[in-house]
Amino acid sequence: MFRLLMKLAAGTALQAACLFPTSGVVRAADVRIGYIDVPQILEQYDTFKEARKDLDRERQDREEEYAKKVEELKAMGKELKEKAAILSESKRRAKETEFMKKQQELEEWRALQSKELAEKEEGLVKRLEADVRKVLEVIAEKEKLTFVVRRDLFLYMQPGSKDLTATVLAELRKQSKEKK
Repeated sequence: MFRLLMKLAAGTALQAACLFPTSGVVRAADVRIGYIDVPQILEQYDTFKEARKDLDRERQDREEEYAKKVEELKAMGKELKEKAAILSESKRRAKETEFMKKQQELEEWRALQSKELAEKEEGLVKRLEADVRKVLEVIAEKEKLTFVVRRDLFLYMQPGSKDLTATVLAELRKQSKEKK
């Protein structure tokens, strides 16, 4: 999940940087760059942490349900193996077919669960990305910044570069409280 978030956050930072185009020729002295620390935002933004905990809890519940279904299937397989010798050929084939059908259904269920969780996770990231983008637009305009990028994208940064992480977190928290 973190890898997905970082990938999407990289796109967000670059997209956010492009939100503040300049016209004409830009002199280096006119360029003002700010940065955000995405991992810190992910770690400290309570709304995101709560949503991630809910998603993790749901994932755990689904894993437990899957484990129960696997045990039921194992028991069915064991019973089939034990009774195979005493069942008629047609009943044995019917039981084997039923067993294979249940295996297939379980794999389909598992794939569906994975897809649903991935969609929920993607939705969570998109909401966070949208919230961060809105906040960055306001802050960058207020601070008269030309670009805002992720901190980990910088190869070099002059001391005193504009770290917007705390400002973004504060604004996200403020907006989160207003929504409640």
